[in-house]
Amino acid sequence: MVVEWEKDPDPHAYVNWPPLGTDGYRAAYKLHAAKYTRHRAVVPVARYEELGLVNVHFLPCNQVAVSAGATYPGRPDYPFHFPQKMQEPATCPES
Repeated sequence: MVVEWEKDPDPHAYVNWPPLGTDGYRAAYKLHAAKYTRHRAVVPVARYEELGLVNVHFLPCNQVAVSAGATYPGRPDYPFHFPQKMQEPATCPES
């Protein structure tokens, strides 16, 4: 599966912007959006027996995992058991 996404390096920056709907807000957003990073990964889909949900997990270091099937995160038969909150390491391994 091919997964493409944008990542906001500072998702909470808007709290310091001018009021929503103003020219100042639009200018702040435009400057902010120019800093987004774009990513692309080609990843296998975890083995499944029947089609159901499709889950895409965005992991630290721009890694991605994809599952499809009738199960979902938290169930024992789910193929991945990632922690709910994962911190980005100071340095990521080269891919």
